[in-house]
Amino acid sequence: MDSSIVLKAEKFVTEKFLNNLPKEYTYHNLEHTLNVVQAARDLSREASLSEEENEVLLLAAYFHDLGFLVNPEDHETYSAQFANDFLTENNYGSQRIQEVIKCIDATRMTWEGNEKLCLLLKDADLSGLASTDYKSINRNLRKEINALTENAISKKDWKKKNVQFLKNHKYLSEEGNRLYHEQKMKNLKKLTMDIDSKKKSKKPKFLTISSSKSAQTQFKTALRNHIDLSSIADNKANIMLSVNAIIITVALPLLLTEIEDNPNLLIPTLILAAASLISMIFATLSTRPIAMKGKTNKEDIKAKKSNLFFFGNYYNMSFDEYEDNIRQVVADDDILDNSITRDLFFLGKSLGKKFEYLRWCYNVFMYGLVATVLSFLVVVLIWN
Repeated sequence: MDSSIVLKAEKFVTEKFLNNLPKEYTYHNLEHTLNVVQAARDLSREASLSEEENEVLLLAAYFHDLGFLVNPEDHETYSAQFANDFLTENNYGSQRIQEVIKCIDATRMTWEGNEKLCLLLKDADLSGLASTDYKSINRNLRKEINALTENAISKKDWKKKNVQFLKNHKYLSEEGNRLYHEQKMKNLKKLTMDIDSKKKSKKPKFLTISSSKSAQTQFKTALRNHIDLSSIADNKANIMLSVNAIIITVALPLLLTEIEDNPNLLIPTLILAAASLISMIFATLSTRPIAMKGKTNKEDIKAKKSNLFFFGNYYNMSFDEYEDNIRQVVADDDILDNSITRDLFFLGKSLGKKFEYLRWCYNVFMYGLVATVLSFLVVVLIWN
């Protein structure tokens, strides 16, 4: 049960904070003060303090940040003044008043000493480092600092500062270490893992094709190779078309005239005709142009679904439309890179189809020719 002076101090401090503290103080406020008071109670119990010592510690905890109402830079001095005036007015003993003031003064970051009550209050003041709600408390402190200073601290820098602070900080009393050290280290681990996970999840920034000479060289080489291979495929298809055209227009008519005298030649002739016809079909498919719309809209360009460097996407457009759209492509490195990439990709897809049809063309021609020759041999050996 708190003494009457502690209860009076609680009421006094609560009214002061609620009525006079600016809203920018999201950390050094009544909530923080009450948390420190509760931590002081826990430490007092852990240290088995006497009633007098417990009273001094709780009074110092209530008043330790009240000076923020006057001056945050030197709030300890004003906090001590508030405590002195209040306790004097309530006829508190002068010796105990000095003990309360000494504890409040010990909350300065630069304080060094070994008085038991001072050590306990310093540990209570920083008990938030070991709070299970550390993330929220930490966020409120950064919000307060950014609201009261000109140079805002970024989340990244703030997390780094806090990791360093947690690593360097030590609770000064044995009781503080027993109550708070373990949870503080857990908070440090969580904060470190959070920073590491952000680093891993951050996507690397890729170079654009326009900014990388090696990428430009590679794309030029690949495009040139694809075009050369496409030309080779077309030449091979033309050769097969020419050969099979000769077979169909010259060889087959000669064989057909021989069938009247030698009906056994019908099967070899049909095999040769089928092989030549199917070969010509695959050769034609290999060289047949793909279907094209000849028109592209701005939505497709923005969505990176079209490539204006390929004539099949713009031959039905007016010059003004094309000029307007191509300027949009060239002005945006991402769209430009996508256009070049799409050009290479679909050229490769087209080339793959060409060679697939060409392979079927050569296979049918080869096996058909073999079958024709074998059937001729059978006819010659059996029927002649």
